[in-house]
Amino acid sequence: MQRKPTDQLCQLARCGGSIVIYADTRPTEDLIQIASELRHGATLTLSGMAMRPVEDLCRIAEAAPGQVSFAG
Repeated sequence: MQRKPTDQLCQLARCGGSIVIYADTRPTEDLIQIASELRHGATLTLSGMAMRPVEDLCRIAEAAPGQVSFAG
């Protein structure tokens, strides 16, 4: 599957779609934007985040408390 642009992932999140992303190279600001668009109980699961600073992970999680998870 081809990598979806941020605007398409935001559209999915607004529609209530839960999303799983391998996000190792996607900018933190893009991930915050996607998380902030989550609606209707949708979730965002991010993998490939092991090298990202914990401050960045907290900023992403704060954009949608309880709806963002980080996987190995």
